[in-house]
Amino acid sequence: MMRALRRLSFGLVACAGMFACTVPPSHQHVQPVAKEQSQQQEQGIAGNPDFQIQPQHFDVGEVPEGEEAKARLFVRNTGLLPLHIVDVQSACGCTVSSLGNRDIAPGGFTTLDVTIDTTAKGDSIEKKVTVIDALGRKAQATLSLRVRENPHGSGMQGRGIFDGKCAACHVAPAKGKLKGAEIYAAVCAMCHGDEAKGAYAPALRGMDADGLSAVLQHGIDRRMPSFSAANGGPLSPLQISELSKWLSGLDE
Repeated sequence: MMRALRRLSFGLVACAGMFACTVPPSHQHVQPVAKEQSQQQEQGIAGNPDFQIQPQHFDVGEVPEGEEAKARLFVRNTGLLPLHIVDVQSACGCTVSSLGNRDIAPGGFTTLDVTIDTTAKGDSIEKKVTVIDALGRKAQATLSLRVRENPHGSGMQGRGIFDGKCAACHVAPAKGKLKGAEIYAAVCAMCHGDEAKGAYAPALRGMDADGLSAVLQHGIDRRMPSFSAANGGPLSPLQISELSKWLSGLDE
């Protein structure tokens, strides 16, 4: 009888051991990991982008006017998922950006080469570059440089903001614009700042309408040439008049 009970006890223990080995582990142990990963992915989609441009601020240094300023940046995927870049945007037509690869694996990176045309530029300037992924998230970097006068520059005679890459910002956008605010936003804001408060170029708010009209018609130098269509600029007499009146009506 005792031997039978011992055999029965041994069999029950063995079966329990086999059952414990064949039953899958509780989901309670894996849920926190899966939940944490899901939260990280959701945060990357809805919150801050899981990629960045490195460095976010780049000093190109001093560049002679008329020469191209070049910089190599990097776009790094800091997230858990593959990254697809759909667009690279620059501050204006004089800044051209080239992406090495649009698809970046988690933890990987690609090159972002930026070229700035310094024609008709001077002193200290900043240009921004923005990278946009397939989810609409954005990463941005700022490049700063100092443009010095280039007395030995060749082929610059007569060139200005209405030539080359600069024409994309200072000529084409003015077509069809008839209101002062629209004209300003189209061809002036990138230099003189939002609402004419000043940026790379001086503020224009509240200036005398006749004085503004004279500058727009006749210009000052290559960096501020005549905007009159009669002198090769993009604005008609009516556009110059409307722009001058709008600027003079702004509070200083």
